[in-house]
Amino acid sequence: MGEKWEIKRLILEVLDAVRRWYHDTDTWPGLRRVQYIYSNTEIESPMRQLLVQCVARMLVLGDGMPEHWERALRRNGQLAVDLILCVQKWHFDPENVPDAREESVAPIVEEAEQKVEIKKEQEGNDEEMVNGVDQEEEEEGEEGEEEEQGEEEGEAEGGEVEEEQNEEEEA
Repeated sequence: MGEKWEIKRLILEVLDAVRRWYHDTDTWPGLRRVQYIYSNTEIESPMRQLLVQCVARMLVLGDGMPEHWERALRRNGQLAVDLILCVQKWHFDPENVPDAREESVAPIVEEAEQKVEIKKEQEGNDEEMVNGVDQEEEEEGEEGEEEEQGEEEGEAEGGEVEEEQNEEEEA
């Protein structure tokens, strides 16, 4: 509301309260909260800027990127760009930033191969599962269903005979 009504003191109080809360609880903004702020604020919003700075630090200092953040950044280009721009403002000492031009490319190739293997495994699992149903189990189940259908047809015929007998007994 402070941003909407351009009340500077309110904006400062709210931002400081949010900043303190994340600091005191030693937590980071969650993806849903960031997405909510993104969908309800303008590009130059101070709240958006604060959350982007927090998330940028979390992603840079964390061990890997959580899958849900990766998917979100692939879908929301503006958030990804804002994170990169935020990190660029940090002005790292170039000596502390790895330079792929000066190092062996072997780790890059190995990482790419691992990602391809993981992707193939996931695609293999996806092929086996269609609409949440394991195709191998489905095929086995279809063979069993054919046998059951034959039995059910016999049961149906026998069931009709039993019904006729019951009707005769009642008459």
